[in-house]
Amino acid sequence: MENLVRIWTLAITGSLALFGSPITCGTADVGFQELFDGKDLSSWNGDRQIWSIEDGAITGRTTEQKQMKENSFLVWRGGAPANFELRASFRLVANNSKNFANSGIYYRSRVDDSSKQVFGYQGDMDASLPEYLGALYEDNRGTIAKCGQRVRVLRSNGGLKIEVAGVTAKATDTSKLFADLASGHWLTYVIIAEENHIRHYVNGILTADVTDEDDTVARSGVIALQVHHGPAMMVQFKNIQIKILP
Repeated sequence: MENLVRIWTLAITGSLALFGSPITCGTADVGFQELFDGKDLSSWNGDRQIWSIEDGAITGRTTEQKQMKENSFLVWRGGAPANFELRASFRLVANNSKNFANSGIYYRSRVDDSSKQVFGYQGDMDASLPEYLGALYEDNRGTIAKCGQRVRVLRSNGGLKIEVAGVTAKATDTSKLFADLASGHWLTYVIIAEENHIRHYVNGILTADVTDEDDTVARSGVIALQVHHGPAMMVQFKNIQIKILP
């Protein structure tokens, strides 16, 4: 499976280098379902003052005049999958002097009805901090795996224990990823969730490999895109597709 994912993401990366943009929406791979057709947001719920379509991409945008006090989410209405492979092209653009741009892909998550905030697993991305690109964050427990980590999560004596078992990528490779992200380039994100085994890939590089043995965490839930509160920024997503795994 990991070899197949790497081949797919390397192929996409090659197309980015040639054409300077992600592959066209409307071309879901065999066995995959499109979550966005490049034309409308009818399959998604979210604040249309923040979320729109620009140049065929889902776009989350904030301005200095309308800074948010809370994160904004765009929630896919198509279900609450458990085991899956999720693919997306994305890019971040900081529109502020602090080079702040922060977003993420939420999955196996839940929506709080009163606040409309989303809580759960997050495939993280942050243009100001390299350790969070491709990292795994979970709202109730914080950062589970930073970029390049292989970890095991468990409960020990009633408390949370995170064991770092090794590295998943060379520092030179992850540094290159972060440089591309900070420059506003399009990258690919692949998330594979199979039971308690979760893997994140950015441009074919395994950035997080987590075995989550904590029984308190949800094993299924909604998929959502995030714009983080703070200075003005923009995030865009294209070619979002999912394959349900047994």
